[in-house]
Amino acid sequence: MKKLIFKCVVVVVLALGASNYMMYIMTGKLPFSTESLPSFSSPSLPTFAEGKTTAYKWTDANGVVHYSSEPPPNPAESAVKMEVDPNVNLIQGIKEEPTIAGETDTPQGPDFSGNIYSPEKVKKLVDDAKAVQQQMNERTKSLEGI
Repeated sequence: MKKLIFKCVVVVVLALGASNYMMYIMTGKLPFSTESLPSFSSPSLPTFAEGKTTAYKWTDANGVVHYSSEPPPNPAESAVKMEVDPNVNLIQGIKEEPTIAGETDTPQGPDFSGNIYSPEKVKKLVDDAKAVQQQMNERTKSLEGI
């Protein structure tokens, strides 16, 4: 009985050794190495600056929006001065634009009233699709000719 247990232990040890070696051959890493184990250390927390920082936002003549800690070099460009507090919310709220009297607050979307499958609407849809296909064919021809 002792010989049978000894033989089983030897077979299990050889099987584990062979499987570890095959895993090393295929992946280049040992399956039970310490580098494959997860790390349970806590992440380092960033340190925040004390006090508020001043930032400027402006749009140049080309329409490019710039953010900087210094005002714009061209005094003709008007800059919005922002106070950024790193210890508070980093994403500031959006300023609401005042509404003009008589404007409705509901957005104007597409009109889905009536029969959306009318022959006129289907014909217009097919004509629009053909026009887009023609534009794509012309663009392809122009690109191939370059």
